Amino acid sequence: MNSPRLATHAGLTLNLSQIKCFKLNGFTSLSKRNTLVVEFKTRYDFIQHPETGKFEKQVYNEHTEVEFPNYETAVAHRDEWEDIWQDYLDEQS
Repeated sequence: MNSPRLATHAGLTLNLSQIKCFKLNGFTSLSKRNTLVVEFKTRYDFIQHPETGKFEKQVYNEHTEVEFPNYETAVAHRDEWEDIWQDYLDEQS
């Protein structure tokens, strides 16, 4: 298991140990244009149902999005985040 570490770059703070992947979309027909999407590892929690008293498994697939004014800026930020993340992963191995 990787040790938690916060990193801030370009106004975005992320826990590097929880990142699953970075995605970049430059197409307007698919979703928001010039948007960097950071997907986080799936996490699980168990919540007790108030009526039955039984614990129910909750699955969380979270992400965050950052929009950029143009595709080139989005690519530059994605590449910089990937470098930061790769440095962290190299330190963990």
